[in-house]
Amino acid sequence: MAQVGAATGIKDRERTINFYELVRGDGRGVGRRMAMADWGQILEGIREKPLSQRVYNGPTRTLIGEVMRVDGGLHLKLLLVRDQGAWLSIYRSEKDSIEELDLGPASQLVEISIIAFLPFGNVIGLIQGSPSAPGVGALEEWLMGLKVLGDFPLDSSPMVSNEAQEMLRQSSEASRIEVTMHTNRADALENRGSGLSGVLRRVNADYGPMKVTVILQASRSRDQHEGRAALRAEAKILADASDAQEIARANAKLIYIDADETTRTEDVNFVKQKITAKRRIATTGDDGSPIRNEAAVRAILQVAQEHDEELRAIVAPQA
Repeated sequence: MAQVGAATGIKDRERTINFYELVRGDGRGVGRRMAMADWGQILEGIREKPLSQRVYNGPTRTLIGEVMRVDGGLHLKLLLVRDQGAWLSIYRSEKDSIEELDLGPASQLVEISIIAFLPFGNVIGLIQGSPSAPGVGALEEWLMGLKVLGDFPLDSSPMVSNEAQEMLRQSSEASRIEVTMHTNRADALENRGSGLSGVLRRVNADYGPMKVTVILQASRSRDQHEGRAALRAEAKILADASDAQEIARANAKLIYIDADETTRTEDVNFVKQKITAKRRIATTGDDGSPIRNEAAVRAILQVAQEHDEELRAIVAPQA
């Protein structure tokens, strides 16, 4: 079978590049910005560790980190074990690298994602080798499991455009929010402090797992100020959670009160204003993995350069 795969040659497949800011968690999924970590030094330290110190056996999954050097910079390959029994049969704790193990066709045993660390604001770019490959939540779990940054909880915020964040900051209230997501993401939304998670759980209990669209619309009357303020707070949570893996659609109608007390509204779509890009990435790496690691890192860094000004503006300290 390996010969057949080799004969077909390298293929290109479209992959989505997502950007996130790693932040300090508060236990409820609502993060706050932290001081810039020296990721070069951190990754260098991880690279020198034996394999046994880079494997995290979590409550539901096993994650492995492999540090890569690409064009002089250090980045991360994060692997998720698909078959725990097969993994235990080939794992040897005394080995220094996963490359020393007899993985066979790597795509059958592990799922692989590539994470590139940008030189500012604890910002990362991530490409998943497949839809079931490790996401940013797996990266958080692996970093916390290995206590890479210490004992405090980690969280992440998708890089929603600075324009959308400014629209939220300057708004006074929201009169309408609309969110589409699957009921199996109720826990993720609750962890961020959202009140909509209860709605999702009720739908799941009554009708089973499904995608749900929830629309909340407040009256524009003066005595509904608290309701509109609550919708604005919910809109902020939806903006933070607007990763396509959590939310398929997240819209809000924001209200602005000008100095002369006149009001105006603006519509914002947080998912569309999240900084992402699609790139064709060479697949089937030399190790049999479903994504060529160096190509993925270079694609992330290329897109990061194209959006450099906007990415930096998002994580820049606010005046």
